[in-house]
Amino acid sequence: MQDNQNYGRKAVVCHMCKSVKLKPVLDLGHHPHSDFFPKSEELDDMEPRFPLRLVLCEDCKLFQIDYFVNPDYLYRGDYLYQSSTTKTGAQHYHEMAREIVERFGFGSEDLAVDVGSNVGVLLQGFKLMNLNVLGVDPAEVSKKAIENGIDTIIDYFNLEVAKDIVEKYQKANVITGTNVFAHIHDLDNAVEGVAYLLAKEGVFVVEAPSALDLLQNLEYDTIYHQHIGYLSVLPMRQYFERFGLELFDVTKSNIHGGTIRYYVGHKGVHTIMSSVEEFINHEIETGIYEDAYINSFASKVSEQRNALIELITSLRKEGKKIVAISTPAKGNTLLNYCNLHSGYLEFATEKNPLKVGRYTPGTHIPILEDQAVLNQEVDFALILAWNFADEIMNNMSEFKERGGKFIIPIPYPKIV
Repeated sequence: MQDNQNYGRKAVVCHMCKSVKLKPVLDLGHHPHSDFFPKSEELDDMEPRFPLRLVLCEDCKLFQIDYFVNPDYLYRGDYLYQSSTTKTGAQHYHEMAREIVERFGFGSEDLAVDVGSNVGVLLQGFKLMNLNVLGVDPAEVSKKAIENGIDTIIDYFNLEVAKDIVEKYQKANVITGTNVFAHIHDLDNAVEGVAYLLAKEGVFVVEAPSALDLLQNLEYDTIYHQHIGYLSVLPMRQYFERFGLELFDVTKSNIHGGTIRYYVGHKGVHTIMSSVEEFINHEIETGIYEDAYINSFASKVSEQRNALIELITSLRKEGKKIVAISTPAKGNTLLNYCNLHSGYLEFATEKNPLKVGRYTPGTHIPILEDQAVLNQEVDFALILAWNFADEIMNNMSEFKERGGKFIIPIPYPKIV
């Protein structure tokens, strides 16, 4: 464990434009690292908690948190997230690879580099499309990608790493960053690396949760310390211009509760699609950057918490047995914000075998295999990975047939 002074720092400027005008949006209290799952012998150890607050840059309109936890603490240690856990997720990434290759006509001479490649699911998709592939990821879990035949540099992506890749391999025709762009601490250095590594006709494709959907659908649980920024099109377009890059297309996907895909290239190379201006206009017209909208969002989040606590409490008073299904980082934000600990939930379950036998961060709910829901008399299952609710409910059909019911917490708690 590091000394407390090395855990992190308060952010006093915007992560993108460096403005000091950061307006408070939502205070979720103090939270532990949402991807650190303690073992039984660690339950009595000190568990650091950090401020978790969403703010808005009044100049460039980036939503971000205002306390940055040391990335080595977040990713270099006992980091258990695996992008291949759900079938839905794996299908999405393979389809993404196919769409990119077919749209831009990449082939067997081209190189695809994935930043934050994790266990290599997206790169497997590019490999199936006959591209040469390379991953870059600082987490130990990326060794699994190497075992599966995906070349991976175990490091943070930056300009220095980009230069090494060009020297040892070649320029990249496609660079991807799925659910990682918002995680990068030294963002300027990383984007400088992208600009250096990207071939002249190449494309940089960023996929990240939508700040618009976060606010519209009360997806406050997607706020945690790995996510520094909460992206929308207006600040993204402005940011890339600083590096000689250009946002030329934007598309929307429903995965992860609403995801935006940003297509970026060297300035003047690709035709700028009307989608860029359309998305920006929609953000402005919706009002997500206005005081009235963000104040209403904060009030509704508080209402959601009260409603979920009231529902769980009333079911417990009726003698109902409640468990949590899945333990994603977002779920741990929700559990800690609502203070739903082992006094409310009997246990949690996981498909990721690395988490089974451990405990949820902060709330210390024991994590068992999914089968435990069937082996014990469970009445209700709170789906924390609500973005994969359909797949989870389909996998747990036997539980439903036995009379079990599901609770979906976002945007407002409902029983299915």
